[in-house]
Amino acid sequence: MTARGAIVLFLFGALLLIIGGLFKIQHWPYAGEQLMAGTLLQAIAVVVFAIKVSRYPGFKEFLDR
Repeated sequence: MTARGAIVLFLFGALLLIIGGLFKIQHWPYAGEQLMAGTLLQAIAVVVFAIKVSRYPGFKEFLDR
């Protein structure tokens, strides 16, 4: 997965969190499932993005500044 794909996955997770929050406020069904799915998608996206950034060639030099 590319870094762009991780960002899209993160944004999709954020969208699910917002919709899940609306469902929770309105006491509609499946709010908890949407919140859980959004949180998991964002966690996966952050892990993938961290791996991509850590494997970038200039990453170590950036940290040594």
